[in-house]
Amino acid sequence: MRYRSLLNSLVVIGVFSALIFSKSCANTSTPPEGGPKDTIPPVLVEVLPVYNATLHPRDIRHSSVSFEFDEYVVLNNPNSYIFLSPPQTKPPTAKIKGKRVVVSFAEPLDSNQTYSLSLGEAIKDNNEGNPFPPYTHSFSTGDHVDSLFVSGNIVEASSMLPMANITVLFHTDQSDSALFKVRPRAAAKSDLWGYFTVRNLPVDTVYRVYAIEDLNNNSLYDPDQERVAFLDTLVIPSSVMRDSLPELAMLNMTDTLNCLSRPAQITLSLFKEVSQRQFLRNKARVSRRQMYLKFAAPYPQIDSLIIDGIPDDKLILEYNYYRDSVVIWINDQGPVPDTLSMRLSYMRTDDSLNILVPRTDTIRMVRPKGKMVENRWGEMVEEADTLAAFEVDATPENIDQNGIIIKFESPMLETPFDSVTIMSKNTREQVAPALFKVEQDTADIKKFTLRLEEKLVQGYEYTLRIPDSLFLDIDGIYCDSLVKKFSLPQDEKLSSLTVEAQNVHEKYLIELVDENRTKVFRSYLIDTASMLQFPYLKAAKYSIRITEDKNGNGQVDTGSLLDHKQPEKVLMYKANDAVGNNAYIMDIPERTELIQTIDIGEMFK
Repeated sequence: MRYRSLLNSLVVIGVFSALIFSKSCANTSTPPEGGPKDTIPPVLVEVLPVYNATLHPRDIRHSSVSFEFDEYVVLNNPNSYIFLSPPQTKPPTAKIKGKRVVVSFAEPLDSNQTYSLSLGEAIKDNNEGNPFPPYTHSFSTGDHVDSLFVSGNIVEASSMLPMANITVLFHTDQSDSALFKVRPRAAAKSDLWGYFTVRNLPVDTVYRVYAIEDLNNNSLYDPDQERVAFLDTLVIPSSVMRDSLPELAMLNMTDTLNCLSRPAQITLSLFKEVSQRQFLRNKARVSRRQMYLKFAAPYPQIDSLIIDGIPDDKLILEYNYYRDSVVIWINDQGPVPDTLSMRLSYMRTDDSLNILVPRTDTIRMVRPKGKMVENRWGEMVEEADTLAAFEVDATPENIDQNGIIIKFESPMLETPFDSVTIMSKNTREQVAPALFKVEQDTADIKKFTLRLEEKLVQGYEYTLRIPDSLFLDIDGIYCDSLVKKFSLPQDEKLSSLTVEAQNVHEKYLIELVDENRTKVFRSYLIDTASMLQFPYLKAAKYSIRITEDKNGNGQVDTGSLLDHKQPEKVLMYKANDAVGNNAYIMDIPERTELIQTIDIGEMFK
């Protein structure tokens, strides 16, 4: 095969290199003094048994595989990267013997089985840490080698970023329980680009395909700890392995162009499932009048929540969107004991029966110790709060869309916003009041948004004034005064993007994000064709992320494995003016007004 000729060439290259450098590199474990830095990865000169060997021994004493290199190498997290398909109960182990890496197996191999042994990113040279490109070796315990394969990509469901070192599982057992209890008939790990190739598959075999984070390397799914992905359809492999195929090429992971150009037959979206088991995951007392409860699953059934000595009407309960987290505030300005006793009655999943049963927990909530200071008599006492904390966000690039956001640290007893003023000053230094409306957030009672009734004007300066001792929180503490100036951005170098969203028949969340997809500059939730404005952009690289948000909650809803429900679909727009190798990135220069037309229906069909 072509592989054998390639390997022979590598052997010749290795010997030739040794002859050339023999005088200056007698000690291969010590880098030579001076000269250019070594950037050449190790060269594989011999593998025993040879590639695609048949009748490989099954017993663990004789079934190891030896990889010999042209230089001394070191192992990089071998328990995670070195991977055998089909996987065994325990992962392979690797040891270094001279210039060889010997991979051994913990249990006998199956009869008449083709195996793929992947080294992943586990091998680096000893001197400079140059990585050996991901390599997969095949052998069979039978008299033939299975030769079909399936390639694909793994991305994170909400960001669409590639996911490295994720385990892809091919199951012939199509029951829902297989992923939890049965090891797959074939598997592979994704590389740094989220790309995988499941190799050496037999003909006429039907698979159900999954991917898991596999934090404990057992090739079984742990829903409480790991993320998962699944394919909606069954897979019957048909592509035949050939050395010339780009899907099987041995690539350096820094070779961006070739890594991105590899064909993918399937794409898997990795997500974290909502727990199916309900229990109290965490609880804590945060301060004198604040504590929280965190449940494992959404929408817990809480029958009663009683705090000894605190009347029910003095409690403020603040739930998150899925109601699996609740912050409890004590709305009582009297003294609060350092230790509180809470009785929580709720429906908890029984570990043996796997059904919800009533449960009552008694929880001690101990107030954390505050900062200790010395009083005037030289005694160390707990520092008392003197001002109620709050933050004001008036980011110039987003204020016209988001308004002025005021976020208090605690719920407020008094919020007389009619005593707050906003004044505008025009280019002629004329000052006038700017009227505004106040909105309290429905999900976060500590958050308020101030929106000007008239559109902000370019070149105007605005001043927000909050008088001293105006707002009062549940601790009976007043806020300090604040003066904050803000205006729309006036940098002439800034650019803008207009997105013309067409063919819109569902609810979609349109976001402009940075090239790493971690920062959101501006977002819109639409359900009809729209012209979306993204102003005040600095010269940089951007991407457009579009989420099929059918329930209109403004976030990516996760999937469910047992319900065969995929997470909400997220796509990155492939811009017409993209540059470089990543077509999903727009490079927006200075002083530019861009218009981008996107056919949403075509993207999501």
